Amino acid sequence: MNQPLNRRHGLRKERSGAVLRLGVGLGAAARIFIALGTVVLPAAPSIAAGTSAPATWTGLIAGIVLLGLAALGALGLGAYVLLRRSRQEAREAKRLNALLDVLDEGVAVCTGMQAVAVNTSLCRLIGIAREDAQHLMISSFIGEADVIDRLLGTGELRLDTEVTNRAGAVIAVEIAARTIPYGDGSARLLEFRDVGERKHTQARVSFLAHHDPLTSLPNRELMRARLAEAVEQAAANGTAFAVLWIDLDHFKDINDIHGHVVGDQILRVVAEKLKFEMAANTLISRLGGDEFVVLCEDVNDALEARMIGQQLRRLLNRPIVLGEKSLDVGASIGVAVCPEDAATAEDLLKNADLALYHAKAEGRGRCRHFTEALGNERQRRMVLASQLRGAIENGDIQAYFQPLVRARDMRVIGFETLARWFHPEFVPIPPPEFVKLAEENGLITPLTDLIMRKAIEAARRWPDDVRVSVNVSPIQINSELVDQVRKIINVSGLDPKRLELEVTEDVLIKDFEQTASMFSRLSALGIQVAMDDFGAGYTSLGNLRRLNFDRLKIDRIFTNDLPNHRRSAAIVRSMFVLARELDLAVTVEGVETFEQYAFVTAAGDCELQGFLFSKPKPASAFDDPAAMQFAAPTPRKAEPPAEMIRIATHQGRRVS
Repeated sequence: MNQPLNRRHGLRKERSGAVLRLGVGLGAAARIFIALGTVVLPAAPSIAAGTSAPATWTGLIAGIVLLGLAALGALGLGAYVLLRRSRQEAREAKRLNALLDVLDEGVAVCTGMQAVAVNTSLCRLIGIAREDAQHLMISSFIGEADVIDRLLGTGELRLDTEVTNRAGAVIAVEIAARTIPYGDGSARLLEFRDVGERKHTQARVSFLAHHDPLTSLPNRELMRARLAEAVEQAAANGTAFAVLWIDLDHFKDINDIHGHVVGDQILRVVAEKLKFEMAANTLISRLGGDEFVVLCEDVNDALEARMIGQQLRRLLNRPIVLGEKSLDVGASIGVAVCPEDAATAEDLLKNADLALYHAKAEGRGRCRHFTEALGNERQRRMVLASQLRGAIENGDIQAYFQPLVRARDMRVIGFETLARWFHPEFVPIPPPEFVKLAEENGLITPLTDLIMRKAIEAARRWPDDVRVSVNVSPIQINSELVDQVRKIINVSGLDPKRLELEVTEDVLIKDFEQTASMFSRLSALGIQVAMDDFGAGYTSLGNLRRLNFDRLKIDRIFTNDLPNHRRSAAIVRSMFVLARELDLAVTVEGVETFEQYAFVTAAGDCELQGFLFSKPKPASAFDDPAAMQFAAPTPRKAEPPAEMIRIATHQGRRVS
């Protein structure tokens, strides 16, 4: 310990001992003088008789005795002062300890390095008994000399450091120090606060800011930062690296069927599989949902990157066993390599995502590497996305209509309205593509509004017993949809019963309670609601019971295999039974052959829709209300579309 600290140590004890040392010295002197007196006084008479000693001997002897008595008095006085001071300090320390014990923080009052008063909280913090704190030195639990020097200095300060308890455990603390009056002088008051929990919380918050709480993998922000660093290093060193974007194929079904607890277990298992399979320095991140990104910084070329992708594809397409359950999840993977496929972090992610999109479109469970052709496809999608708003606003998106035919009399009783975009450069754009673009770019509401208005405009020219149906995206199921429909109906004057909205089963999984509420509100307006593509997704029968909708539309994936596919045939028959029990109308999509027509009409009363009757056409193709009935199909007319026949009976008045 340095000299200034030693000089401060024990100053008060030295002052207290000064009186004692003085008394002891004077007492010793007094004992000497008294001893001399006992020797000299007996000899004094003989000396005086034999030699006629002068009278000064008597005065000398008396002085010696008096001096001894004075020394004894000083000794007694010193002892009394010391005892009084000691008792006073003991009372002061006891009173101070009692005051300090009400504090939750550990507290020590120090004169030099010795703690003259400590509280119970400090004893508990450093793991000592209260009786062992009487002679406590702060150097016994604070190991850093410079920290002690700062704490025992002057002025106020606050610092973070560590203390070591008697068991050897290191504890993070915050210490505040200041000078206080104490006795005739001053002392240093030290306040100790255990900040271990706070440090742990801060570390946890910092971790969660950059990691996924479910899997503990790096999150999107950390992945992007590492990806930007990898791009810079690759450019500087002339090296390559790969980005693999992974998406689980059937994870949504796992959540829907088995619940989110099982879904979370699947995500943790996938994360562990990836960490076990990849090298320790590989960044594996979870972007959210069921998407992961793997950053491989030590690949030699695109071929090696594709091999890693195929390796991960095989790994993740194996069944995952959870207890007694064996679940088939699977994964699709998109691969992009820097600098071959892109030279920036943003372009790498876009290209890997685009490769993933095509891997899933090709049947899932695949690994697809980004190519120039895919890059051209991405450019095409970007152009379409930028032009879609203008196409909607300018009316370039057209409404086509496909008849809905009542099986028992072949009457056309409605039309499904289908959006078509005939792009001048890219020819017809598939509806699923531009509908998805509309959803991604916040344009689905104006697109639906456009198609709905065109459907109602056409319906007003048709007989008043003919309805029109319009498809609604799952993301539109909210209160705004009800307001939107109400406004269009009020402006057009169309009977609400002639408008039907078609929604897919995905809307049930999105938010069942909100969906049920919207269905009820639409029904209150008089709008019919149809469950489109029924059987293609996942629908809880319990949810069907609670929903207020009017029609089931059997998806074409079942119709295509009729009548020869035994399971498809059984499923379609069961759907008819279910619809009858729930008092729901049935529409069968994708009817293209006489055999399909014969099977579904034998299964029950229904409506038919498909190329056997008509492809989607503009409204003008169905402008004649007298031509609203088809001839019954026959085996000889199975392949070409059946012809409409004119009927002489009255078909209903024309709505102006």
